[in-house]
Amino acid sequence: MPDGLQPETAAAGHQALRGHDVSRECLRINRFGFAEYDDMAGIVRETDLPAMAETLRQIVELVLAEDESGLVEAMTMEAQADFAVPLGMAAEMLRGDRNSDMELVAAACTVRYSAERHMDEFPRGLATLLRRLPR
Repeated sequence: MPDGLQPETAAAGHQALRGHDVSRECLRINRFGFAEYDDMAGIVRETDLPAMAETLRQIVELVLAEDESGLVEAMTMEAQADFAVPLGMAAEMLRGDRNSDMELVAAACTVRYSAERHMDEFPRGLATLLRRLPR
């Protein structure tokens, strides 16, 4: 963490900027930069993780695969910052094959959360895929 920030402090600051409930305590910031929370353990237990990973891969391919679709350029600057950046982080994570279940869930939840306020500007197919991800 830069400047000696603890993961909890960094996550709380990030969530405060997003207007999210900062009373949730972050367990840690994982190696991909996603915050992990204790309630994500329930998602790990209750979710079809291979299907969730596949949905996340489909979103990455649709939006970022050489950006042939032009989706990123069509987004507002705010949507690019809110959504495309975490999606790029998730893409980097998906390139590896040694991701923990918690890392996958943290990435999927972050991508979904970051897309929420911009869903109306996304094509229907992308919005449908995003709604398959956990909150």
